[in-house]
Amino acid sequence: MTYARVTETDVKALTDIVTAERVIYPATVHYDHDQFKQVRSLPDVAVQPETNEEVAAILRYANEHLIPVTVRGNATGLMGANVPIEHGIDIDMIKMNKVLDYDPDDLTLTVQNGFRIRDINEFLADKPFTYIPAPAMKWATIGGNASTNAGGMRAVKYGTTREHIRGITAVMVDGTIQHFGSKTVKNSSGYDLKDVIIGSEGTLAVITELILRLIPRPTVNLDVLVPFVDVKKAISVVPKILRAGLVPTGLEFFSRETVEYWESYAHQPFMDHTGGGYLLITFDGHDGTVVQRDLDRAMQIARDNGALAPVLMGDEAHRVAVWETRNQLLTAIQQTTTAIDEVDIVVPISQIPKVLDKVAELQEKEKVSMPNFGHAGDGNLHIYMRKDDYSDEEFAVKVDRIIRQLYSTAKALGGEMSGEHGIGFAREPYFEAYYGKDKVRILQLVKDAFDPNHILNPHKVFPMVGANKQANRPLELDS
Repeated sequence: MTYARVTETDVKALTDIVTAERVIYPATVHYDHDQFKQVRSLPDVAVQPETNEEVAAILRYANEHLIPVTVRGNATGLMGANVPIEHGIDIDMIKMNKVLDYDPDDLTLTVQNGFRIRDINEFLADKPFTYIPAPAMKWATIGGNASTNAGGMRAVKYGTTREHIRGITAVMVDGTIQHFGSKTVKNSSGYDLKDVIIGSEGTLAVITELILRLIPRPTVNLDVLVPFVDVKKAISVVPKILRAGLVPTGLEFFSRETVEYWESYAHQPFMDHTGGGYLLITFDGHDGTVVQRDLDRAMQIARDNGALAPVLMGDEAHRVAVWETRNQLLTAIQQTTTAIDEVDIVVPISQIPKVLDKVAELQEKEKVSMPNFGHAGDGNLHIYMRKDDYSDEEFAVKVDRIIRQLYSTAKALGGEMSGEHGIGFAREPYFEAYYGKDKVRILQLVKDAFDPNHILNPHKVFPMVGANKQANRPLELDS
């Protein structure tokens, strides 16, 4: 089947659904990229719905006319998942940004898809509860986070986005509005379609509302920055901390090299220059004595295993400063080179040093700068490739070779392709080689059940078969 391009007749129909001021036609370049801008494709038209019913009408019309549909939040993704490869209709969720229900009795907050993480934090700032997932990009929408099951920096103790969504409202491709999950804590009532849709990157349905799980806001937060001679030494301490029965809120790692990129970007010195690698360890809770005891035990383990003098975050200003640095690392890397690409593989925690060995090998072999940082407590590494002075063609060839070898390494170590950024369009060509034809076939059957005409976010995550078979076939991974 060939997808239809949007015509003036289609624009008139969409205008009748959402009003003229919420239809952008022709679509502007604002809609043709994500944060990396490595993949660019312009939709024919962008629409900005405000209600579930408007989303339903858009999908119903698109499905009947075989027009592809892509959903956009704040475009903070990195893998091209929100880029409309087949053009068509871009559903811009920017105006679906309201709080629908705050329920402290059931510990939930219900919001629309376009509500940002920053908005959630601000709404709850004067309340005794918090939404705990903490991705670095606070301007990302909650719908976008759900689309990739973002993890963030508190996943060690609290889990990823999926664990903090009680229920969703989703509009199906035929325009029906469905509710999956609820405010209840438990649910053992058949297939959990909520969790199937979360992480599906907009390929199965359009999430419009989310019931978020809240927890009592921790009253005690203690952080410490621990320098080591190098990153591998730092990460070797992580399994020892966890094996001791300690559960930090977060365990982040980064290198001196990555910090230097941040210093160049921020035009200020980092708070410590003694280490070649760092762990940022945080504990939280409601009993100051217990939280301090756990931090002290973790620090003792670190000192026993080569830690240099730690930098204790003695006041809120220090805490804010160090976490702001961590949150800005990606931006710093991106702003200090001509372009970047990224792999966010996840491996068992004990295997992180082997991945870092491979990164060092590839950095030397390919002559590409590969700064990296990540979540040492859950095995998720963010490995970047800087374009610097390479031509587009040279960089593309090098990136492909690097990606193949990093994926081969992750697969051999029992890891996964992505910990939180998703597969999108950029990594779809590698998916079948990584997971095999049998798994892809199961996913294809799921896709067919939800979206028979394959109009929802085509060419994303895994290759499709049948009338809409994709042209880009899977690439083999390097052994």
